[in-house]
Amino acid sequence: MLRDTHAVITSTISLLMCCNHLLYFFHLRQNEMVRDSSSQNDNAVQIQPQRVKINTRTRAEHKLTMTFRAANNFPIDIYFLFDNSYSMKDQIKNLAALANDIGQSISTISTNYLMGYGIFQDKVALPYTDTNYEKVKNPCRSQGIKCAPPFEFKHILNMTKNIKEFKEQVEKTEVTGNIDFPEGSIDALVQAIACKSIGWRDVGRKLLIFASNDRFHLAGDGRLAGIAIPNDGKCHLDGAGKYTKELQHDYPSVSQLTDIAEKNEVHIIFAVTQDQVDLFKQLSKRISQSKVERLYNPSDAGRDNIKDIIETKYKEMVSEVEIVHTPVKGVDLKIKAISDICEKKGTNQCKGLSIGTSIRFDVEVIVTECPSNPQDRKKEITIYPESMSNDKLVLDIEIVCECGCNDDQTTWEINSNICNAGNGTLKCGICDCHKDRFGKFCECDSSELGSSNSGCVRPGVNSTVQCSGSGTCECGVCKCFEGFSGTHCECNDKACGNFRREICGGTNGRCVCGNCVCQSEYYGNACECPKSNTSCIYDEKVCNNAGTCECGECKCTIAGYTGKQCENCVLCGDTVCESTNYRRCAECAFLKKDKDCFKDCPETSLVTTLENVQGSAVCSIKQDDGCFLFSVLLVLHLKQM
Repeated sequence: MLRDTHAVITSTISLLMCCNHLLYFFHLRQNEMVRDSSSQNDNAVQIQPQRVKINTRTRAEHKLTMTFRAANNFPIDIYFLFDNSYSMKDQIKNLAALANDIGQSISTISTNYLMGYGIFQDKVALPYTDTNYEKVKNPCRSQGIKCAPPFEFKHILNMTKNIKEFKEQVEKTEVTGNIDFPEGSIDALVQAIACKSIGWRDVGRKLLIFASNDRFHLAGDGRLAGIAIPNDGKCHLDGAGKYTKELQHDYPSVSQLTDIAEKNEVHIIFAVTQDQVDLFKQLSKRISQSKVERLYNPSDAGRDNIKDIIETKYKEMVSEVEIVHTPVKGVDLKIKAISDICEKKGTNQCKGLSIGTSIRFDVEVIVTECPSNPQDRKKEITIYPESMSNDKLVLDIEIVCECGCNDDQTTWEINSNICNAGNGTLKCGICDCHKDRFGKFCECDSSELGSSNSGCVRPGVNSTVQCSGSGTCECGVCKCFEGFSGTHCECNDKACGNFRREICGGTNGRCVCGNCVCQSEYYGNACECPKSNTSCIYDEKVCNNAGTCECGECKCTIAGYTGKQCENCVLCGDTVCESTNYRRCAECAFLKKDKDCFKDCPETSLVTTLENVQGSAVCSIKQDDGCFLFSVLLVLHLKQM
């Protein structure tokens, strides 16, 4: 049973009349209760209210409180896009075997789910695919096995809840092969996202599971096969689900994929093998709402499989929300989470949610300018959760710029109570104050303030400047300009450190009187440092166990290790053994040559057996007599003083 939830709406000014009409008011045009989805045809409501009308003058401040509630049984569409090369056959079989488990796992979160399936490989043209007639009939002929003819992308199964049908279609998948290593992955992703015929629903969360063990072709690669027409980013599937423009259009660019994924609000999980993780992490950085997961071999016991990856990602999707809005010129809008359960309270984000829990956001609206063209005085702003724009609050704003009551004295209210108990005349909703009175509501008496307005001058400062020069003095009280705060406007709330061109790292923190106050998960002068070491993890180890994580970046402390996560070792394995300098140094020690032989050599010693060399590179050097000389480079790990 849902608890009664009301939208709280307030305005800073009320009861101001102009020509017998209210200048400032709210009107709830649509205010359905937040609710769950009870079936596939019954849409959930996650935002309340849904539509509000605002009439306002410029600079009038308005505030409303909206509710967001992650609904039970909210629709979720999942599309599986798998690399169909021969080397991925075990992963495809594993998907079929896990079909029932995936369905059961998703249904514990939402029973309103659908699943689709497609496969990809590469363009059927040289130099990507061997176009020899026999090779096209059977690309795996040289391996002595039967494979399906090559193709670039093929949509197999529309969105369905029929797990049996899904499993049967995956089981029937025939793998194929090509020549070069990169695949037509980006082409396949664009088609899978852009084609509505696949069965993507307008309302709901959309998740695409991409699985591959190889890298991808990019825009421009098509020219190698004489394919020069730029990709148009549109759907080109025939009735059989096959991509029809693979030999006419070049591969899409990363920016095209990013734009299409964002417009269609599709979350992407790149499930790739360990050797491709770094490459796809670079791709993921350019695509919002995407992440990379390592794809393990189905035979690896205790490792996450596709089912685990989906379950983890979906829980992440529903555990946080970011409320955004369409930008409109001349209207300032701020959104702040006010519920205590939000980890990022005070920002437009809320983390730590659970399904069925209502949270509240304050929405502050100020119109900053009055358009000269009367037709431009009606504005529409849409407020919605990122990647779920169908759940929205629409603000219809009508700006009142002038009123004919300035000359019509019959509309004036002389000695109005609104103007501080009769200290002014209300004209067109604005107080025209009597002599010696001033202020928005004539609340200030100039005879009581004295000539100095000393209450607006900061004590202890050798200056007579009111409000620190960053505000105006009204009734002995400072009214600070935007970006300044404090009793005497002494705090510059924009004079804080910048990280990535944003004050206090944007959502990482906020600027308070010249100092950054960071969110709980960040620290540093500009909130630039994450407390989590997630960005330093390589192969499930912090900095590959070869360095320390400082401010979200690895500092490699073991000699020979380099890279963003200390993943490269120039003194390990074959890299050392291929160095002619180290070979020469080993032979000098064995053959006991003169001292010049040891020039540029590290400290060298000759032993009869090699001991305690685990983790170091053991190199073998064949001598003229057929015997082998074995050497090892031992790296001493010295602590810095």
